[in-house]
Amino acid sequence: MSLYYRPTIAEISLDALGHNIAAFRRHMPTGTLLMASVKANAYGHGAAGVAREALACGVDYLGVAFLDEALQLRREGIRGPILVLGYVPPEGLEIAREQEITIALFREDILAAIAMLPASAQRLKVHIKLDTGMGRLGLLPEQDWRGFIRRALATPGVEVEGVFTHFARADERDKSYTRLQHDRFLEAAEYARAQGVPIIHSGNSATGIDTPAWAGGMLRLGISMYGLYPSGEVERGSLELQPVLRLKTQTVMVKSAPPDWGISYGTRYVTSGREWIGTLPIGYADGYSRMLTGKAEALLRGQRVPILGTICMDQCMIAIPGDVAEPGEEVVLIGRQGDETISAEEVADHLGTINYEVTCMLADRVPRIFVKDGRHVVDNRLLG
Repeated sequence: MSLYYRPTIAEISLDALGHNIAAFRRHMPTGTLLMASVKANAYGHGAAGVAREALACGVDYLGVAFLDEALQLRREGIRGPILVLGYVPPEGLEIAREQEITIALFREDILAAIAMLPASAQRLKVHIKLDTGMGRLGLLPEQDWRGFIRRALATPGVEVEGVFTHFARADERDKSYTRLQHDRFLEAAEYARAQGVPIIHSGNSATGIDTPAWAGGMLRLGISMYGLYPSGEVERGSLELQPVLRLKTQTVMVKSAPPDWGISYGTRYVTSGREWIGTLPIGYADGYSRMLTGKAEALLRGQRVPILGTICMDQCMIAIPGDVAEPGEEVVLIGRQGDETISAEEVADHLGTINYEVTCMLADRVPRIFVKDGRHVVDNRLLG
């Protein structure tokens, strides 16, 4: 088991993860497959640990952004099905086939490159990506969806396992654009299904929450697997989710600073009288953004306290209420302590961004502590 010597950790509740997966399993139409999106280090939660638990909870597929992420999971001993949702270049096709990694296919030259691979008894699984209005990756309708599907099905060494698209505005209350994308996808989806393609999918977390019938045969479960809602416009009452992440640290120094004493770089904060100040071993190099300076709060003894002064690379300071304080007290920056909670959404609001980015920003140097049934497993990438 890896150790850690700095009391700054991201505590990952595998119990909450399992709860969220089970909630979606109950909520989706019977027979819908679930993909656990573990790209971007599982949205900052720790890819290998989350992937193992998601598979143990019965998810059918893992999703990553690019081939290197899939290969990392294979090196960690994770053998479940993995779909690379982004671009895989020609030089990555053979190792993807060897490692039984499925790729997204949306370019003629990549299809031709697969046909030119050295002969193998193993075929490369592909999911054909169609652009129905996201404007990112995928074939446009004018590029002859049907013809591309036919050519892929006829190409030696290719196994067309899926056809999919991605909704651009599924997390909005107004579903008119999502309906438009869904309707555009139907023709190609029905054609692919008639050709025997087994997995037709189009839904993300927001789709699963608001319009589960539009997800197709597999829901790509992303942010909401981690207990966070995709936006403030989805119907939160339909699913009770539990946040998986708690970012916490401890005070490592406590001092009674005199009046008119500057705190941190630029002395943006100066004490107005004698004040108790606590130093925390976490900063912007850990993903706790410098842009939170003057905005963020932390939880200490179940109370909100302000972050004081400029957030440094490795440290920041808090106000400590009262006149008695000791180093070593738990401080929560994201999550619950007592009856108070600081959510990822709150932090995102301070930064003018979304909860996805807040968790994805967490650096690898912060150990992930996976907690299940009261047991703890430490994953400290610095110490191996």
